[in-house]
Amino acid sequence: MGPIDYRPLFQELDMAESEARHVLAAAEGSWQRLVDIRRTLAVLAIPRELAVFAVGSLGRFESSAASDLDFAVVYAAATLDVHAADAARHELAGQLRARGHEVLDKTFRAPVELGALLGDIGGEGDTNLHLTYRALLLTEGAWLANAAAAEQVTDAIFAAYAQGAISRGRYLSSLQNDLHRYYRTICVDYRFKVESAGKRWAIRYFKLRHARKLWHLANLALFCQAARLPDDERDLHLATELPRPPLLRISTSLRALGALPLCADLLRAYDAFLAALAEPELRRGLDRIDYAARLEDPLFQRLSASADRFDLAAQAIVQHLWVRCNEHLVRYGLL
Repeated sequence: MGPIDYRPLFQELDMAESEARHVLAAAEGSWQRLVDIRRTLAVLAIPRELAVFAVGSLGRFESSAASDLDFAVVYAAATLDVHAADAARHELAGQLRARGHEVLDKTFRAPVELGALLGDIGGEGDTNLHLTYRALLLTEGAWLANAAAAEQVTDAIFAAYAQGAISRGRYLSSLQNDLHRYYRTICVDYRFKVESAGKRWAIRYFKLRHARKLWHLANLALFCQAARLPDDERDLHLATELPRPPLLRISTSLRALGALPLCADLLRAYDAFLAALAEPELRRGLDRIDYAARLEDPLFQRLSASADRFDLAAQAIVQHLWVRCNEHLVRYGLL
């Protein structure tokens, strides 16, 4: 995927760039950051079989200078030893930290074997970690090193759903369900992190009300629109659109469904969220919000108002999906 330019969409919506300047800046800054990281990694001795991806805000083209770097490493046991993959991942993390990138050893702290992601989808051996990799690599996985290997990984993950002889469903319902499952998993994961693990709650709360919700809405809209396509065109359309940023997935779907203007309010509301996350002091301010006193906190009030505006914009889009695609939305999105 190349650089993301929202200007043509702004023109279609008759929006001034100033109305969503942080959306534009995040996309441009993310692309430059991807280019810089790719140049850095290109001179390293990385095994060519190792697929390296950016996920998170960078993979969605929504990052800022204050964003940390989530990168995922995937390898195939048939072509690379686990110890070599682990050593390469350790070297990559060290090189990126040395160049000023904040790499946190969280969800993606170790390489994952491709066969483990594909071998037991929905079964007892499937894990939240494997679900996370599949969902994010398909929807926000931008390659950082070894583009060919990265493409092979995402193609294999998509094929694991699309080539199911019984479970795939006419509308690729197995993939839809796994994406729904991931969204609900991160909603519950929020509870664990703030209640049991003692993590800072405010930034996670507002990410749930903005970025996570946008991601889920983009998937709903895309699959509703794809259900109206001829059967022989649907898989290619989904494979092409899923990696694009959520705002573009939504705009493409709504354009096809005759409701592109509904994107304007969504963009404006989301811009306010990105504006807050782009300011380091505001991010630190979120960490300082006391939960018991949150309703009196000006920063909490500001982002709550943004989240409420986002909800209203999302509700208008869902209402349109209900009118145009209610059968698909009920069967595959709700029930």
